Amino acid sequence: MLSRDAFWQYACTVYQNGQVQQILLECQDKHGKNVNLCLLLDYLSYLNMQLTVQQVNELEVIVKQIDRELLVPYRATRKQAKTRYSAYPDYQQLRASLLATELELEKLQQHHLIEHVKTFSLQDHVKDPKNLLHYLPKSLYTRFQHAKL
Repeated sequence: MLSRDAFWQYACTVYQNGQVQQILLECQDKHGKNVNLCLLLDYLSYLNMQLTVQQVNELEVIVKQIDRELLVPYRATRKQAKTRYSAYPDYQQLRASLLATELELEKLQQHHLIEHVKTFSLQDHVKDPKNLLHYLPKSLYTRFQHAKL
């Protein structure tokens, strides 16, 4: 059974790898890809579950909506605070609070992704599934896989 807590732990572990983090942020900033969706697709491959292109497209709609409504505006607020208000005497506390809230929004997005995946008929016990290839160009997929090693 898929669990949002297990997915969160997996995502945190994978994201701690500096090379993976760099590639995922490049995917986000230069290619408009969603980090949580990349991590979910990788997680499902880790669990030997294969998604279809249509299922990945459905998940992409979900992340785009949450990004548009919550994460993108919030990140802009956080960056604005850093740019314009870093001289505020309690800025470090403010920054920590803003980052903690952003993490909670990331968890919210992951929750919605997992809940939607639970509605899918999944092909499991697949040998070497490559869900990320339904979302990332092959060159980014290859770099991501090498970084995880």
